[in-house]
Amino acid sequence: MGIPTDYLDSFSDLVLTLNTSVLGDDPWHSFLLKLSAQIDAKHGTLILVPPKAKGTGAVFTPTTTPQAIQEYLDRYLEIDPFVNLPEGQVTELYEYVGQSVIDRSPDVRAWLSSIDASHILGVDLRIGSGFEARLRLSRAPGGPPFTADERQWVEKIIPHLRQGLELYQKLESSRSERAVMLDTAEQFAVGTVLLDAGYRVLKLNEVAASILAEADGLRLVASRIVLDQPGSDKAFRTLLTEVRSGEGAARRLFSIERPSGRAEVTAVVQPVPVHSFMQAASTPVIALFLTDPSRKRVIEGAVVSKLFALTPTEGNIAAALANGLSVSDVAQQLGIAENTVRAHLRSIFPKIGIKRQLQLVNIIHASFPAGLSAH
Repeated sequence: MGIPTDYLDSFSDLVLTLNTSVLGDDPWHSFLLKLSAQIDAKHGTLILVPPKAKGTGAVFTPTTTPQAIQEYLDRYLEIDPFVNLPEGQVTELYEYVGQSVIDRSPDVRAWLSSIDASHILGVDLRIGSGFEARLRLSRAPGGPPFTADERQWVEKIIPHLRQGLELYQKLESSRSERAVMLDTAEQFAVGTVLLDAGYRVLKLNEVAASILAEADGLRLVASRIVLDQPGSDKAFRTLLTEVRSGEGAARRLFSIERPSGRAEVTAVVQPVPVHSFMQAASTPVIALFLTDPSRKRVIEGAVVSKLFALTPTEGNIAAALANGLSVSDVAQQLGIAENTVRAHLRSIFPKIGIKRQLQLVNIIHASFPAGLSAH
């Protein structure tokens, strides 16, 4: 007797939904809805808790309101009794907590009422990167217990969920790193542009858009960057081809003259590593970093803190010095004593691996992107 076709179809559909929901703009939403529907649960919830978290976490429950989720985070996350379950093992609320414990505790009863649930299935997964994932599937008040078949169904999806969580963590780390880099580029007045295999613009930040909108030596025409001087434009396209094909240095500099007489725009051209089979129309293959000397580079403390793992105060001091202020100016600006500024500098230097204030200023200005200080 083989496995019923509809069983295979339903499970295949669930796994597909899990994979697509991890990659989508609204992560976990469709997967939780699908899994809840398949085992007749009213709510499906995924709680992601960072290591050693106290009252913090991310909660995904597509069938409730943001206000209810926030209330859970604010009031009930720390007193939730249905936690620290055996790793990877599907567990039922009353097996783990017990009806008597719920009856004796007003806080636990308030928690159960807040999540609009009676019977709850749960599984806790400890992910290699350090965070904990808690999957919770709950019946509406008065609903029947989950059956053995329904528990087995949840057990079947656990290995796929674990894999999806690992992928989600890597994607979120990549998104966070990219956001920091883009934010840094903005703060350093660096225009960033991503080009596809046909040298069409896929993405650009606000600085790059502003430089191109000025149409002073270079401009955007039909999704392509065009230089005003035909000879320079031809040389620029030759350079793009050489960089993409790996000829010469991996990172190349190109100066763009401007008819207005303003200082030249410097373009750093470098390839975006990508396998040949991934080079679809929407895949970036060339990255451009555009710098305009006439644009003042105002460096913010938050950016410096992110780049060098400094405290907020240390980041503000380092940024102010990089923006040209003296120790006295920094002390006055931040409302602290000069000796306090110097004490912070003594803490900053070993964190970055330097010994002097001039080195600090230089390394901040040279940090992003690499090669922009070369002329």
